[in-house]
Amino acid sequence: MRTILLAAGGSEAYAEAGYYYPKNLVEVAGKPLVQHVIEHLGAVATDGRLLAMVRRDEDLRYFTGRVIRLVEPTAAVLPVDATSGAACTALLAVEHIEPDEPLLLVNGDQVLLDPLDDIVAGFAGRGLDAGVVVFAGVHPRWSYVRVDADDLVIEASEKRPISRLATAGAYWFARGGDFVECAMAMIRKDAHVGGQFYVCPTLNEMVLRNARVGIHRVERTDYLSLHDPQALAGFEAHLASGRIAA
Repeated sequence: MRTILLAAGGSEAYAEAGYYYPKNLVEVAGKPLVQHVIEHLGAVATDGRLLAMVRRDEDLRYFTGRVIRLVEPTAAVLPVDATSGAACTALLAVEHIEPDEPLLLVNGDQVLLDPLDDIVAGFAGRGLDAGVVVFAGVHPRWSYVRVDADDLVIEASEKRPISRLATAGAYWFARGGDFVECAMAMIRKDAHVGGQFYVCPTLNEMVLRNARVGIHRVERTDYLSLHDPQALAGFEAHLASGRIAA
């Protein structure tokens, strides 16, 4: 399975708050954020599975790719220029995606406390074509899915609550080629939100193909966003409490 860490997002919120280093390299408990993120990926980021995508200008100035390879020596790093959203960024890694092998896409500014290897094994064990991690939420800053009585996704939405199932930034596809085809179909339909093409709406294309897209629920407290300094404060509080290891 290929795991792609989407860590090429902007750091504007951190820069506005006075941080010198970009989001990936902001230190918490003596470690850059990207180290916390990779360490919590667990087994899905080891043995050459991980491909980390970072901003080219950030990598040139701050050597983010070297930091990532020191954290996980088997990782590959792909520097990219800014794109029109995470789905476009992921498509830049198409040469690293095997069409018939599983693919896991994970946002680079979050920590999931549930073991991702167990979650992925659960998706595969249920014979799903794709799977997404969700938590209880209603705020429009998240993406959402709506499910049927069998907990299979029937609709996905970005920045528009259509249920109480917010997505936690981890998307699994049984076949990497399905993601590539569905992301390209979404882009051809110009299904953007504010000029950005997100990963979550690719699940609508999967549904149109009659694919079985399932969910894995986690507690809201087990999904820790690192998107901005306010979210970072919540992560620091978790570390200080001893609930998660630094």
